[in-house]
Amino acid sequence: MPERVSKEVVVGVPVAAFWAVIADYARYAEFVPGIHGCRVVRTGEGGVKEVEYDLDLGVKRVKYVLRHVEEPPRRMAWSLASGDLMKVSNGSWELSEAPGGKTRARYTVEVQVAKPPFVPQAFIDKVTDEMTKVSLPRNLDAFKARAEKLAAGHA
Repeated sequence: MPERVSKEVVVGVPVAAFWAVIADYARYAEFVPGIHGCRVVRTGEGGVKEVEYDLDLGVKRVKYVLRHVEEPPRRMAWSLASGDLMKVSNGSWELSEAPGGKTRARYTVEVQVAKPPFVPQAFIDKVTDEMTKVSLPRNLDAFKARAEKLAAGHA
């Protein structure tokens, strides 16, 4: 069964500025922990972009493609398009205004790792924990720091 987690943070930039950071996939490797590469491989109608990720989980390096549906500047949702490690990888960013010209950002992710034959369940559990409980707060902090740094003119 997929594991779903969600976290919210207030970022010291306007919604449009935070959107610019989360929609700039090509720059993810510069500031998101574990991302070695990220690129848009296909753009479709209705705000759809397929994005390929090269991610180092510490226990394994994986490549996968997520199908992003962008609704700028308030919502971005994604689902797994292809990849061999995960059965499910869904998520979303939901952005709203917070007092003082800031952004309230809610990041949600739902992951289920595929269990190949002869792979111990403990390994699958470790990968799932890394992708949800460890990566989520770390990634959220990285996006917040990046947006605030850019707003301060220090990128």
